[in-house]
Amino acid sequence: MATSGSKATGAMTATKAYTLSCTGAGGTATQSATVAINAAPPVPTAPTGLSCTGTSGPLTLRASTVRDTGISPLLVFFDATGTTDTSVTGNATTFQHVTYTWNFGDTGASGTDTWAYGSNKGHNSRNSATGGVAAHLYVTPGVDTAYVVTVTAHNGTNTASCQLGVTAHDPAGANGFAGTKTTCVSASGTPTPGSGGCPAGAAALSTSSFNTALGSSHFGSGKRVLFRCGDTFSGDNATLSGTTWSVGAYGGCEGTQTNQPVFNDSAGTGNSQLSISPNAGDGRISDIYFNGNGTGGGAVSTIAFVTQNIPYQITMWNLQSTGNKSSYVSSQSAQWGLIGSTVLNAKGIAVFFNNEGNNPANFLGTYPNLNYLAVLGNLVNGVGSAGGSGAGIEALRTSACRLCVFENNTIENANNVGGVFKLHNANTYGSSPTWTGIYTELIEISDNLFTGNSGGILSDISPQNGGLDERLRNFVIERNLYSASTTAWGGTLLMVSGANMTLRDNVFYMPAQSSTMYPQNGAVVAQRGNGNLFAVQYNEAYNNTCYAPNSQPHQLCIGFDTGSSAVKPTANSVAKNNLFYVPSAATGPAVDNTGSGNTVSNNTVTVTNNPGFTNGSGSFSLISDFKPTANYSGGMTAPVWADALGVSWSPTWDLGAVHN
Repeated sequence: MATSGSKATGAMTATKAYTLSCTGAGGTATQSATVAINAAPPVPTAPTGLSCTGTSGPLTLRASTVRDTGISPLLVFFDATGTTDTSVTGNATTFQHVTYTWNFGDTGASGTDTWAYGSNKGHNSRNSATGGVAAHLYVTPGVDTAYVVTVTAHNGTNTASCQLGVTAHDPAGANGFAGTKTTCVSASGTPTPGSGGCPAGAAALSTSSFNTALGSSHFGSGKRVLFRCGDTFSGDNATLSGTTWSVGAYGGCEGTQTNQPVFNDSAGTGNSQLSISPNAGDGRISDIYFNGNGTGGGAVSTIAFVTQNIPYQITMWNLQSTGNKSSYVSSQSAQWGLIGSTVLNAKGIAVFFNNEGNNPANFLGTYPNLNYLAVLGNLVNGVGSAGGSGAGIEALRTSACRLCVFENNTIENANNVGGVFKLHNANTYGSSPTWTGIYTELIEISDNLFTGNSGGILSDISPQNGGLDERLRNFVIERNLYSASTTAWGGTLLMVSGANMTLRDNVFYMPAQSSTMYPQNGAVVAQRGNGNLFAVQYNEAYNNTCYAPNSQPHQLCIGFDTGSSAVKPTANSVAKNNLFYVPSAATGPAVDNTGSGNTVSNNTVTVTNNPGFTNGSGSFSLISDFKPTANYSGGMTAPVWADALGVSWSPTWDLGAVHN
């Protein structure tokens, strides 16, 4: 006799009562049972609106995004520079003293991996960032996808947070480039839509010329052109114009740097392979290998402007470039991004943004908006010593910028004069000495590795030269590893000339090539040249680590002095909790201060005391290698709320960038 059983109810939409009957030798019994139906949980939706707020005590977080919807790959900029905090006193700014942490809500491939380059490569998540400005690239998993972005602001005591929503559309879907809005191109036959990675319903084209494929018959506003993985295409100076467009790949190499379609520069004219028109906007270039063949041209650049239009929202993702003079160049730009790309064998300045400064010679009247630039997760290998000792040839240079982020990059090998990284505030094309009234400001530079060959200054954040009145302010420079031996005696790993510039949790590794070729300074904060009329003051250097393993004369960690072509040290500034180690010679102090009104305390006193760095990599190539095991005590409370690895400093601040 069955004593148990089951009954299929079918689909149920409401609570229902059932009567259960059991009949046996002793008679029949009944029992009622009620099956309750719970409402299905609502489908999560992203917050709406371009801004959000949160308040905790004196801290009021105000965050926004420039756009919250677009086609994948979608680059979104986030901005918390409107935040206020009445507990920030003196001459410091909220941008400096409030820590902002972003969770981009990306559980897909573009958020779950780690960055491959930078000071903490292989460890830093792509799904998070810090700073008053931030950016993230969303790559959808094949469907329109909503993301919830959480930003948290912390001032050491109070914490406020709020959420923003982002929706990235599937590029093959109805909100993207469906059907014949997409063209698949192959150099080895005619593509078959719906097969081999070419989207169903797409147009098909057989050609080995990328100029033909990107001509007006196939490319323009609202269109996408995909090149077959593994094929090689030739051409030169193809113009990209219009709005909402995409250039990419199909066939399995998407999102990787293996078997990408190759664009060969076949003309040798010195032009770039792809030239972006000044009327272009909302464009994407991804998954292409640009081979310049040493012709003196470039990979992607903007056309010289004759109107006041500038291209906006241009995203370059997962690109490779080799043998080009300059790989990625913009005359002027807004909301641009270079993400997850590589440059090798550069013949000139490898990456050059806003090279015409704030006001190109061809423009009259109102200056264009150069807001927002993201350089994330790239390897930029410049010309190196082969570039000689003439004019400076940097690896990455930006001539003007507001609200910009440079994060998780490895930037290396300038020539023997230039720095691997140069960021300044060019007034006009041709470098007029008179200030235009526009600052380079509100900049986050974090988690980068700056290394390799350079001139006397490895990383230069200051006017182009001493005769120009260029003005920089409100930078946060944190968790970077500066590791190099400059090609000049008395060199500097980081030169900073501006106001309200914060250096925190950085490491300066200062080896010597010889007794006459080594960096004398880790970082110098001072006025560069008499032409710069902007007062260099209100700067901060907290919890930085310097290590000079070869013990050369006169080496020092932080210079509030006139080293490295400076004419006047920073004033009214602060240097605390900095650690300096020189193994066998008591050279310069941890902080050399000759400026007025500066507060310098709680830094390494005896620089020969060995901190016992862990050096887990064996080569001092990661910022985690500089975790001390001894001689790190003596720090004090400072507006640096976490160390270089994200560990909270409170309640005890050590000396240096990494918490014991």
